[in-house]
Amino acid sequence: MQPAWIFPLALSLAAVAGLEVVYLLLRRHLPRLAERISYQLWTLSLGVVSLLAAGRELTLLPPRLESRLLAIAGFLAAVLSVTFAWRLFDRLLVARRLDARGRPAVPRLVRDLGAWLALALGLILGAVWFFDASLSGLALPSAVVSAVLGFALQDVLKNVFAGLALQTEEPFDIGDWIVVDGEPRRVVEMSWRTTQLRSSLGVDYREPNANLVSTEIVNLGAGERPVGFAVTVGIAYGAPPRLVKEALERAAREAPGVAREPTPAALVAGFGDSAVTYELRYWSREVEGVARVRDAVLSRVWYRLHRDGWTIPFPMRTVQIETSRRIADDKRAWRSGRAEELLARTDLFAELDPAVRRRLAAAAGHHYYDAGERLVVEGEHGESLMLLSRGSVSVSKSGAEVGTSRLALATLDAGEYFGEMSLLTGAPRSATVTADGAVEVFVLDRAALSPILESDPAIAEALSRRLAERMAATAARIEDRRGEAPRAEASDAQTLLRRIRSFFHLGSRGN
Repeated sequence: MQPAWIFPLALSLAAVAGLEVVYLLLRRHLPRLAERISYQLWTLSLGVVSLLAAGRELTLLPPRLESRLLAIAGFLAAVLSVTFAWRLFDRLLVARRLDARGRPAVPRLVRDLGAWLALALGLILGAVWFFDASLSGLALPSAVVSAVLGFALQDVLKNVFAGLALQTEEPFDIGDWIVVDGEPRRVVEMSWRTTQLRSSLGVDYREPNANLVSTEIVNLGAGERPVGFAVTVGIAYGAPPRLVKEALERAAREAPGVAREPTPAALVAGFGDSAVTYELRYWSREVEGVARVRDAVLSRVWYRLHRDGWTIPFPMRTVQIETSRRIADDKRAWRSGRAEELLARTDLFAELDPAVRRRLAAAAGHHYYDAGERLVVEGEHGESLMLLSRGSVSVSKSGAEVGTSRLALATLDAGEYFGEMSLLTGAPRSATVTADGAVEVFVLDRAALSPILESDPAIAEALSRRLAERMAATAARIEDRRGEAPRAEASDAQTLLRRIRSFFHLGSRGN
């Protein structure tokens, strides 16, 4: 005859085995170690409850010990059953509900609050069912405990409820960039008490939720839409506002990181003591690099204003006027000397009289360009030549004939020049020249060269010979890049001489 306890033991083992099979099926849905331990503890408590409940009349253990063990196991089973029921409901229904942007419809903090309420409900039910606790008896102690905890944890609770408000109202989302203390920071994670933020420098911050609720939040988004920014620039009073605004808008359009739409806009913001103040508005999707885009815009503004001749003035002072003039004279002397040095090193102007080169150097313009800016564009009208003083540029030409977008011709370094055909004949630019980095150039235009050719027309003959040689070398380089056989140059020195005389209106002088 089998012992009487075999049936309760078999029943409890069957219950445990069934729950373990369920565990194996759901294991991948329980990634955390704490969840797996909780499940095993729940399985064990249910096994003990089933064993003691089925064998309650068999007196398997001493009555007092059996009663206490059943109460403890039942209490754990009740608490864990309620919490597991909430987790199942949360993961199968709540977490899968998404809003229009594909995010969870119920905020994480609300779901966490539901888990805490489920735990509290399980504790109450377990205490009432298995320890015969009275709810009325718990009312007064719980009120006292709540009051004490409320005073002791008022700052923590304030941040908790602030976090719930942020999750409900959704003024920002994970991945958005918000402005805190004047600095853009990315929202990384939200917890019960704080929100984790990360700056563009990679520094992590923990901002209390209550601070975010009580302050103005500037949300730049995550880059899905362009956001507007503004910089102010002061320009000297002698500059016409229409031309200045065109220069500012063009500089901003060409800056890296600025969105094409909406287009940049420049407005007159006011009249200062020493300058007209302009507000330049631009839009960008690169909200993670606000400082980098601002740097690019201001850099392009400086280069554009410098080339166009508009001055960003210092505050007006009438101190040491003679010293300022002497500094300006020294700068002009240095620029003229540097330009004369570059002219003497070029094959086009090396044979000219030093006095002639000095006159050309004094009349040369002085410009700066930023990396990526185009100094000249293929097909545009031009009447100037550029001498590279610092930096390097890339020369490219339309490659439609060979099935490519652009055909790279050469890279020019300091001491080299380009644009000689436009200067001497007024021909459109034959190639596009782009700055590889920060570039400094001296510019010789038609107005600078015209008086010299009029005073000595023979100079035109020397320039035409040098120009013919350079054109032949350039044509050979282009044909070599395209894989074609060299062809005879269509323009010889005499043809170029006639074009130069016609462009500068030299007539027949010098024949």
